[in-house]
This record gives sequence, C-alpha cells and structure tokens, in this order.
Amino acid sequence: MSQQLSKRSIVRKTLQVAILTFCSRILGVMREFLMVRYFGVGAISDAFIAAFRIPNFFRHVFAEGALSASFVPVIVKTVKENNKREASGLMTISFLFFEGIILLMYAFVLLKAEWVINVVAPGFSAEQIYYAVPFLQILFSFLLFISSCALLGGALHAVNHFFIPALGTPLWNGIYIGTLILCLSYGLSPVYLSGGVIFGAFIQFLLHLYMYFKQGFTFGPIDPAARAAFKMVLTKFFPCLFGVSIFELNLFISGSIASFLPKGSVSLLYYGARFMNIPLGMFAVALSSVLLPHFSRLVLYAPRRLHFYVLEVTKLVTWVIIPATMLLIFTAEPLFAFLLNGKATPEQISHGAVILMLYLVGLLSLCLNKVLLSMFYALKDTWSATKAAAICASINIGCDLVGMYYWGANGIAAANSISAVIMTIALITFLRTQHHVRFHLRPYAFFVMRYATQLVLCGALVYGLSFLVLSLLPVSCCAVLTAGLGFWAYTLTAATVLAGLLFVTRRLFRVNVYFLGR
Repeated sequence: MSQQLSKRSIVRKTLQVAILTFCSRILGVMREFLMVRYFGVGAISDAFIAAFRIPNFFRHVFAEGALSASFVPVIVKTVKENNKREASGLMTISFLFFEGIILLMYAFVLLKAEWVINVVAPGFSAEQIYYAVPFLQILFSFLLFISSCALLGGALHAVNHFFIPALGTPLWNGIYIGTLILCLSYGLSPVYLSGGVIFGAFIQFLLHLYMYFKQGFTFGPIDPAARAAFKMVLTKFFPCLFGVSIFELNLFISGSIASFLPKGSVSLLYYGARFMNIPLGMFAVALSSVLLPHFSRLVLYAPRRLHFYVLEVTKLVTWVIIPATMLLIFTAEPLFAFLLNGKATPEQISHGAVILMLYLVGLLSLCLNKVLLSMFYALKDTWSATKAAAICASINIGCDLVGMYYWGANGIAAANSISAVIMTIALITFLRTQHHVRFHLRPYAFFVMRYATQLVLCGALVYGLSFLVLSLLPVSCCAVLTAGLGFWAYTLTAATVLAGLLFVTRRLFRVNVYFLGR
C-alpha cells in the first residue's frame, strides 16, 4: 500500500476521523449533561473538574501533544527508510522511557495529591480540596493508558491507519456515560465514576494494542538504530512540551486563575470550552492528525508544496469553521439552558452563554494553530513553535489576570481568544522568516470577501425560508419547533440546508477550495 496520501485520501481520512470525533463530541455533550445531573454546579463539580483537568492536561500536552508531534515524523521516516521491524525497536525504547516517566509522576501524585491541588487550584476552599484529593489519586492513572495509546496511535498513523485512534475516544466516552448512568441510578459515590473513567481508558489501550500487532508491528530489541531514532524523538520532544498544545496550557492556566472566582466559575468556563471544542476537535484536530504524517513526507519529497498547502488549508479551515462559529453563537444560550436545566440559575445560564461566545471569537485561530503546528513539527522545527507558544502564553496570563480583575470569568474566556489570534500571527511570521514558506494574504483576502458574500446571501435565503415555514404552520406546530428538542431538530435541519447550499453554490461565488474540488 502506498504511504503517500493524495488529496482525495486526505479528505476521506479527515472525514473518517471527523465523523468519529463528531460522535465523540456528541457523546461528550451527553456526558456533560449527565455530569450536571450528577454533580450540579458547585464545590464538588469544581473539585472533580479540577482533579481530572490535571491528567487531561498532561494527556493533551505530554501524550497526544508533544509525544505525537515529536514521535510521528520520526516513525514515519523509520518505516519509510527501513521497515516495521526497525520501528519496533523504537517503540520498545519509547515505551520504557515515557511510561517510566508517567509512573514516577503518578507516584508523586499519590504521595502529594493535596499539594498538587493547591498548586493547580490555589483559590480552592478546604471543602473543594477535600473532595479533589481522592479524585486526583484515582484519575491520574488515566494518563498511563492514554499515553500508551498515543505511542501506539503514532505507529498506526505512520502507515496511514487513523480509524482505531479516532474510535478510541468515542468508545471511552461511551463507557464514561454508562458509568454515569449507573452512578445516577444507584446513587454511587464519585469514586466509582473515577473508576469508570480509568476502565474506559484501559479498554481504549487494549484496542490500540490489538491493531498495533495486526498491522505487523512488534516490540523489538533496542539496537543502535533504535537508539539513534529515539534520540531524534527526544530532541524534538522537550520543545514540543510547551509548543504543541498551547491551547490546553492556556485553559489550564485560566482554570487555575479562575479558582479565585466564585464557586461555579470553574465549571462554567469548563463547559464553555467543551462546547467550543466540538468543532475544534471534530475538524481541526482531525485534519491536523491526518496532515502531520502527510506533511512529514512532503518535507522529504516536495518541500515547495508547503506554500500551496498553507493557503489552501487556511481556506478549508475558514470555509468550515466560520459557519460552525455562527451556529454556536446562535445556539449559545439554548445550549447552556439544555445543559444546566434545573441545576443552575438563569443568570448562570446567561453567563455561560457569554463565556462561550467569547471563546468562539478565537475559534478560527485555534483551528489554524493546530494545522500550522503540524507543519512546524513536520519541518522538525520545534523552537519556532515554542517561541510562538511562549508569546501566546505570556499574553494569555497577562490578559487572564487583567480580565479576571475587571470582568471575572468573561475576561478569562476573552483572554484565550486574544492569545490564540496572536499565536496565529506569530506562527505565520515564523514560517516565512525561518522556512521561507509564505502565506499569500492577497488571494486569501479575496477568498474571504467572496465567501462572506456567499454566507450573507445563502444565510439570508435559509433564514427567509425558515421564517416562511414557521409563518405557514399552525401555532401549535410553531410552539413545538421553537422549544425543547423541536428547536434543536429545526435549527440543525436549517444548518444542514445552509451547509449544503454553501457547498453546491461555491463555484457560483468563485469560492475555490482545493480540498473540495474533484
């Protein structure tokens, strides 16, 4: 099987990952709905979220972030130049090293859980710390299984197998939801919920391990070639720790600062980020996962094509994310009303909607950053990405502190969007200055103008048709379609019609996107 991905393959595999990620995000929304039913919005929910945020942060930064970004280009090169047997030695030494680090981290967390909670949530009360400590001691083992999945998934990506790595998260979410239902039905302690989270991660690990062996990989001896390849991984890994997952780092810092705000603020920021993560994870993460091994091969065979890909990937991200942002802004308050129904005040629901809207301001930049970082790591340039991340993190911390002082949780959400935009500018600048990869601003500006025209006209047409349908229906039917599940069915139908209209009329408006062509 050819290891080179064509345009059609990139789109097909991105859609494959995106569909599974979409299923995962929908399950994630169901999970958060059940979480609110189980915990409410208060001290216990803040404690559980803060405790789980620690292994989840290391999952994004250490496992799925830095580890994937540094490991995938090296194993792609190893498989291409040698064979799977040589790559198996690299897997052995990588497992011993990285899982050994995580075991040491876990031992520290078991002994010093209260100290860790005080560091990551310095504003927590004694009650919140009391709840958070046992949660953290159980949940941190989640990282052990997920980091193993990241290594195994990296090997699968090297041979263009994306299905099992993408399937793992919805499977985990399904087990998480099943555990929540049991806890709600039988009044079980949150400790049982924590155990369900770990069990789901263990099943995900077994699934990855099965497919790893099925693809012809093993765990081979550590020979000089394996040690040389691992040295290349380490050279890129440590700079990646800071650079590849700056969004998660910013959210983590924001969560720590938010611990000084009134109870429930951590939860509202978390839920706002979760809703914003639906398009981010479903599309940008899926696309960047597919493009990282592709870019790694492109650097070896046709580096001049990177100019073209920067522009076309930016156009594709813009084409997908702008309508998604509009939809989430339109449904922000209904989303929080659905999630927090009966568990929060109307003021908290409105506050959560505003937080989500402020997060959405930076959604396009966050998605672009995911893809641009894949290009940097394919180029094996971790330092430029790290410098961009340092600029972003510094701005985020400063804006968090100022924003929290003047606007509370709203200021923290806005700070994440501001820092995301700054990072996009920095990454594009470093691509041009360090690698002479230019972003063609003029063609992109014309694309945006044509697309904006298409969006306005198609959006007005769909809105007019929706209004016409409601005006022709009986009052009783209108009431069904503007409240509860009827509202969501009607809104999502209108959004689907708009998406289809944007696709079929794109040539009419000269909205040309390389990945959408034949």
